[in-house]
Amino acid sequence: MKSLDTLNDGTIQLLNNNKLLLPLIRREFVKDTLQKVNIEKEEEENLIKIFLEKYGVTDIEKKDEWMKNNDLDSENLKNLALADVRLKKYCNDNFKHKVNARFLERKSKLDIYVYSLIRVNDRNKAEEIYLQISEKEADIGDLAAKYSEGPEKNTRGIVGPISLDKPHPILAEKIKVSEVGVVQPPIQVEKSHIVCRVEYSNPAQLDDLMHDKMALEIFDEWVLTKVREISEKLINKSSNNITN
Repeated sequence: MKSLDTLNDGTIQLLNNNKLLLPLIRREFVKDTLQKVNIEKEEEENLIKIFLEKYGVTDIEKKDEWMKNNDLDSENLKNLALADVRLKKYCNDNFKHKVNARFLERKSKLDIYVYSLIRVNDRNKAEEIYLQISEKEADIGDLAAKYSEGPEKNTRGIVGPISLDKPHPILAEKIKVSEVGVVQPPIQVEKSHIVCRVEYSNPAQLDDLMHDKMALEIFDEWVLTKVREISEKLINKSSNNITN
């Protein structure tokens, strides 16, 4: 990147020592990458108009004054106005083929659940609690507040909204296959016996919004890899020059 060529060896070392080099490289790398994304002229003009209107510039004659007050030239303005669209287009063009695999890999962290939980150390007590709830003799919240031996005691048994990468894997698997509103027989998780009931579930779906989110995650990881490579080369080169 040409913008980084202006940095001398001492400046590179100073930026690195103050943990400013990586953020600078990332900003310049992303800007350089997205500037290469082509946007049709008509769309470009419309996006700039929308961007200016967002800041109250509805009169085109006042654009130059607003740009001057905000220390922007035409290129800066265009980059700001087109940034989001360029980013989305770049992600879609370059990482679309990886989105489905990323979604499946991340799904357990994206599905959201709310569930009621009662944990006790005594198996017989857990069975008794389960029967009381399943036969509608008692409210699960009342029993959780009275008997549960974990932090959920303070929330009347309610846990969540939460993703299933947080609970113990045995409990997470039980929640995943449970029907909403149906209390489950006690399961043992380490030394505890747990009665649970799923109150709400919102499984993640690969809709347009999720697609964009996954593509952006992949983009961010790719950028981080590239930025670290550039940073390592700059630091090594500057260190060698200073030493020699």
